[in-house]
Amino acid sequence: MILSPEVFDILNKLMKSDEDNATGDMQLLCKLFSGERCIYNYSTEQTRTINANTPFSILGSTQLFNAAKLITKMDHGHGLVDRFIITTPLVFRPTLTEMENAASQLSTEMVEDFQQVFKDIGEKSQKLHFRFSEDANTLLREKMDQFVMEVNNAIREGKTPPKSKIPELVPRVATALHVFNHTMGEILTGVPITPPSRQISKDTVEIAIELVKHWECQKEILCQVLYVTLLTKN
Repeated sequence: MILSPEVFDILNKLMKSDEDNATGDMQLLCKLFSGERCIYNYSTEQTRTINANTPFSILGSTQLFNAAKLITKMDHGHGLVDRFIITTPLVFRPTLTEMENAASQLSTEMVEDFQQVFKDIGEKSQKLHFRFSEDANTLLREKMDQFVMEVNNAIREGKTPPKSKIPELVPRVATALHVFNHTMGEILTGVPITPPSRQISKDTVEIAIELVKHWECQKEILCQVLYVTLLTKN
C-alpha cells in the first residue's frame, strides 16, 4: 500500500496518539490485517465489533517524503510496517515516441469509467469463495517454507528478519489480480461481465510473487536509508 495525503494525516495522528497515550490503535490494525475478531469503542460512539476473516487492506498514493515519515513511525518493532506493501514508481519522462504509442493504445484499449469497473467487480465477486489450484497451492507452500527459512536464518545470524508478511500478502495480491484481470479483460473485449472463476491459477500466483518481491525490495531500501539517516544524526 501507499497512502494518499488525506489518509497520511489520519494514520500519522493515529500512530502519534498510540506512541503518546498507548491507545493500542496500531495493535488494532495488526489484528485486523490478520483477520482476527476485534471489539473497540470510542467515547463518542457505541462499541463496534468486526467479525473474524474480514478483509482489511489500505491502498492509495503519496509523495515519497510522506511515505518515509510513515515508515519511520511504523518501524518500531510492533509489526505494523511488515503488513504494508510499498511501491515507488519510477518517474522517468517519456519520449515523444513513447507518448504517441501510449496515446494510440489508449484510443483502442481504454476504460472511461473505473467506478463502473469496481462496481462490476463488487457485484460479480461479492461473497465468492476463491481457492487456489493444486499446483498453485504447492507453489504457495514452497514459498512459505522458503520465507520461514529466511526468517530463521536471519535470527541465527543475529540479523533483522524480513520486514514482511509475504505468506499473507501473496495470496491477497493473487486474488486481487485474478478478479481485476478477469473483469478488465471482459470490459475491454466488450462482452457482458461474468463472475470470475473461483479457482486461482499458478500463473497468477507466480505474478503475485514477483510483484510482492519487487515491492518488498523497495520497502527494504527505504527502511535501510532511514536507518542510516538516523545513525548519522545520532
